[in-house]
Amino acid sequence: MTNNAPADSRHPRRTARDRGFPKPIGPRRYAADPSGRPVLVCAGDSITHGSMTPNWVTRVADTLAPTMDTVNAGFAGDLAWNLLSRLDDIIACRPSAVTVLIGTNDALAQISPAWSDGYMKAQHLPQRPTVQWYEENLRQIVHRLRTETTAAVALMSLPPLGGTAKGRWHDHLAPFNAIVQTVATQAELPVLPVHDRIADLITDEPPTPWDGTKKLMAATLAQRFLLRRPWETITRRHGFTTTPDGVHLNIPAAARIATLVERFATTVLETGKAGPS
Repeated sequence: MTNNAPADSRHPRRTARDRGFPKPIGPRRYAADPSGRPVLVCAGDSITHGSMTPNWVTRVADTLAPTMDTVNAGFAGDLAWNLLSRLDDIIACRPSAVTVLIGTNDALAQISPAWSDGYMKAQHLPQRPTVQWYEENLRQIVHRLRTETTAAVALMSLPPLGGTAKGRWHDHLAPFNAIVQTVATQAELPVLPVHDRIADLITDEPPTPWDGTKKLMAATLAQRFLLRRPWETITRRHGFTTTPDGVHLNIPAAARIATLVERFATTVLETGKAGPS
């Protein structure tokens, strides 16, 4: 699980960050120039990539450095099929540990034809997303990571949708989190309880329920990147406690993921094992 090779002097206190970029580098660049230290790969979609969410992978990288490198293998818009399709780059990093947080887009694709059509076009999917297809792809991801790497692997439950811990969006997401748990149990992998940790932050239901569309995403993009408003300001303006737009995360919610991943990676470093499921 661990890599005892001496640190490469070309990468002092390296956190696997690309020079000139504010977040940890992707797997392809890392695999082309590894440091020789153990490496954690965080695989997922935009919630991992940090494009629409505070970048929790950056915090993990800073915490683990210089003992362990961190690679950000999140990609905005990815479904489980997309992650499976680019798994070669992750395997090429020869990871010591891998976290997998994937399925939010698979769940969103089930909300309406508008969501499904958008994913078909943007992600070049070979078929329309279904719950069953998500399970098939997640199983293949786990199988490849287990058979083609020596990494300790942890799956992660999906964060709440709609800024709510109950009701319609909780019920919509429940089958996907049940699949995560089933796949992990059968593969004897731990599940990092992302959903529960973030749900604990939701003390009040949003005054206006999320409508299940992309409208708040567009508004969040404008407020964040044009008006430069803080994540927490956007969250409050939209009536949520853990999400600015109904899907992505604010700073407290992202910090909950970072804490879980840091504990998992530290356990791998100390014991060479993923820890209890």
